[in-house]
Amino acid sequence: MRLEIEKLRGWVNPADAFLPMHSKDPNTFWLDRSTNQDEPVSIIGSAGSIISVGDEAFALASEHLTAINASIESFPELEIPFSFRPGLVGYFGYELGNAEESGTHPKAQFMIVDRAMVFDHKHKTMYFIGLFETREEFDNWHRAALLRLTLVGGESGSFMQKTKAPTLVSTKLRHSKESYLELIQKAKEHIKTGDVFQLCLTNQIHIEHEADALRTFITLCESNPAPYGGYLKLGGVEIVSSSPEQFLKVSASGKASSKPIKGTRPRSQDLEEDAKIANELANNEKERAENLMIVDLMRNDLGRVCQIDSVTVEKLFEIESYATVHQLVSTVTGTLKPGESATSALAACFPGGSMTGAPKIRAVEILQSLESGPRNIYSGAFGYLGFDGSADFGMTIRTLVFEGTSATLGVGGGITIDSDPESEFEETMLKSKALLKALGG
Repeated sequence: MRLEIEKLRGWVNPADAFLPMHSKDPNTFWLDRSTNQDEPVSIIGSAGSIISVGDEAFALASEHLTAINASIESFPELEIPFSFRPGLVGYFGYELGNAEESGTHPKAQFMIVDRAMVFDHKHKTMYFIGLFETREEFDNWHRAALLRLTLVGGESGSFMQKTKAPTLVSTKLRHSKESYLELIQKAKEHIKTGDVFQLCLTNQIHIEHEADALRTFITLCESNPAPYGGYLKLGGVEIVSSSPEQFLKVSASGKASSKPIKGTRPRSQDLEEDAKIANELANNEKERAENLMIVDLMRNDLGRVCQIDSVTVEKLFEIESYATVHQLVSTVTGTLKPGESATSALAACFPGGSMTGAPKIRAVEILQSLESGPRNIYSGAFGYLGFDGSADFGMTIRTLVFEGTSATLGVGGGITIDSDPESEFEETMLKSKALLKALGG
């Protein structure tokens, strides 16, 4: 096989391309990185087959990528202005690697993807990319897809009109407000006795709805765009994410980066008040201390697979602002050691420290005893692994998991010794606001 690419003239909204090309496919994806400051792209595609795996997911993913790589005859010198390469697209669930805890979904699921369409939002250009036996086969595929695009127009508008408006029927918390406040106090006791420094305590909202998952995602792309948004349909579930957080990105040359988020504030429509809120977050000692703990944890995780002295905190305590919230974000980078790979880096860093607490192993044990149920897909990671050794995964937060007329939405926040229980609970509700609104709530 060979890697082939074709740049297209003109521009089509990703929704207008996804709907006619992939919305009816059983296994399909739409990674919306249109607001990603590093690489504003959207990637759409589908797959004929998926792999569902358990605790051996990282090793099996590596084997699949090795097999794909071995089937490629040559690496032509192509100018490709984006990081994505064909390979695997899917998710790692939070319980991956925890033999004692099994959720209601496979611990990891991935589509085997040999072709995709990439939208460069910065330059308003589009590309077809794929692994094919011959250039002729590639040309036949992308020309047929292009013809399909030219025959339709305004698909997203028509789809939104034809699809029933969402109705939020009911919501129920796994832990009621009273119970969650009690769990926060228990978490603080563990911190007080020195078991851990911080815990990311989570809750789950069980939702009954009358809503279309894809329609919900398109709504979120418009109302609450996020740097790691995504829609995945595979294995009987539909995942709709408006995630602001990069878990781990690895370039083909071995440069790794992670952008942990700790610290959230609601935005204000008043510009002056909004600026004050952002400034307060940037200078809040509790939030900065919490963020720093996770930065240190990520430095340690990356240090296991990166070259000595290459792990660096490139940015510390930066404010990133989105449609509904301000976030306190830091950036940790490193260069992989010879012999390490994107899959070994993912394994070393998983699950993401911002969703566990520190130290990680003890935090995970305590959280399992407190939360009374699996997190499943929530607070794992989703994205892609390229055949060339690249990878890009967002944290699976601000994410709805649809199964028929039911859905789940995980929410949580970091607990420290200084945490105010009422404020922590309200923060979890703030994080659910945009997604529940997209469901008609």
